[in-house]
Amino acid sequence: MKLSVVIPTYNRALILKTCLERLSAQKGVDFEVIVVDDGSTDDTGEVVKGFVGEGEMKVIYIKQKNALQAAARNRGVREATGELILFIGDDIFPEPGMLKTHVQAHEKNGGEEAVVLGFSTWDPTLKITEYMAFLDRSGWQFRYHALTPGRLNMAHPYKYFYTSNLSMKRSFFEREQFDERFKVYGSEDIELGYRLWKDQGMELFYEPKAVAHHHHVLTEDDLPKKMESIGQSVVHYQRKHPESGAIPRGPKAWLVKVAIFPLFYPVLLFVGKVLSRDFYFQLKSRKAFWSGVRRGQNA
Repeated sequence: MKLSVVIPTYNRALILKTCLERLSAQKGVDFEVIVVDDGSTDDTGEVVKGFVGEGEMKVIYIKQKNALQAAARNRGVREATGELILFIGDDIFPEPGMLKTHVQAHEKNGGEEAVVLGFSTWDPTLKITEYMAFLDRSGWQFRYHALTPGRLNMAHPYKYFYTSNLSMKRSFFEREQFDERFKVYGSEDIELGYRLWKDQGMELFYEPKAVAHHHHVLTEDDLPKKMESIGQSVVHYQRKHPESGAIPRGPKAWLVKVAIFPLFYPVLLFVGKVLSRDFYFQLKSRKAFWSGVRRGQNA
């Protein structure tokens, strides 16, 4: 099976260069790399062109006006010639054998509806901040600790549709595609996973041997913007699929809203900062998330 690796990118030329270097070292698999430059103003184009025609890796470079990740990924798939599509980010550094492992997983689970999720972890060259460690434990970023290898036999497998390291047959992707109406970071991948699962019978398989390193430093200062963006994004998701429960509701949501009420929030935040960093980060995350939800609902 030929594999097409689709990478959306925006103004991260140096990181993208390392990503492409790691891809060029992949062995034992027939593949091409499609880089969709989403309106970068740095030297992304020159970096990518440095890989075109070099070695055995075929690289296709596409530049478009800034239209965000959903549009960039859809464009990349339209240019792909492989039977399989692998979605990664420009800050994802594949370990040796990652691409071959994806292909082998599809050969083993050959149905058109099979989607393979690889394992993404922080790049070991980075200094892991408190917030990054919290993201690992909490599931706000990824929730690999809840998974076992093989087919995900659970109620909501689409929640693990992580496009940092995810492959599927091109013909299956083309049944739905990313919704380009998502205008902020957050839910465009999970929402596509939901449609593929609900309407197309997606079967998601977890393959932890397909390892990638995520080269992205996040600190507590990044938390408000990240979580507000997710909150805004999930509003569109909920409006499309009212039955999905994308926006939390019920007693749990009520308790969170009480906790972030101005009268209680400063006290609880101080207590959390002293006694439990996880509670502290959860509280800040929930407050920023709901702020994003309100902004999205009022837009």
